[in-house]
Amino acid sequence: MKFLFTNRDSGVSKAEFKSFNLAQHVGDDPKNVTKNRELLCGHIGAKNLVFMDQIHGDHIEIISKLDTKKVLKTDGMITNLKDIVLCVMVADCLPILFYDDVKKVIAAAHAGRNGVRLKIANKIIQEMAKEFFCKVENIKVYIGAGIKTCCYEIKRDTSLGFEDYLIFKDKKMYLDITKKCVDDLKDIGVSEENMEVSTICTSCDESYFSYRRDGKTGRFCGVITL
Repeated sequence: MKFLFTNRDSGVSKAEFKSFNLAQHVGDDPKNVTKNRELLCGHIGAKNLVFMDQIHGDHIEIISKLDTKKVLKTDGMITNLKDIVLCVMVADCLPILFYDDVKKVIAAAHAGRNGVRLKIANKIIQEMAKEFFCKVENIKVYIGAGIKTCCYEIKRDTSLGFEDYLIFKDKKMYLDITKKCVDDLKDIGVSEENMEVSTICTSCDESYFSYRRDGKTGRFCGVITL
């Protein structure tokens, strides 16, 4: 298994997409995105990238055959195929990767506020167990950079379900979305030893794309392959 999380460096895109934008839907020159994806293939050591049309939900697809031209409307993918790379694009949301070394199964999830509220990470693990007989104690989870409490201001009408993860400062309300996701994973049996969680805030760190900080911007990726 190989996995990595990109940042915005070492690509060919220009202006607000500078430089390693991997998304085709944000207004970047398609030729630059294609080149960046070719560079990504070199970094991960595999060429069959599978992307999602991410819809901020909890739908999960089982990838049972290679079809890099079909882009699925989903926020989660699971496979045991050795010849593909699962890719999740983000610019503040959490990119989450999963690996079961026993059953040789990988997964990727896009977890924004709604995805975390719907517990998409937990549902990925439940689907891994259902479809591939994975055991939760064998699953490792890697959570990449995302927006942190310092920058993630939300309004009261979007706080439902996050009541224990709110921080109040200067009459403003901030959300700790990463802690909510981690606690949910612990609740279904994922141990701390089997989780790697980035402490990087995408809004603070300008080496990452951040929609909250910049508005029009690119997307970095979490990628995993067997």
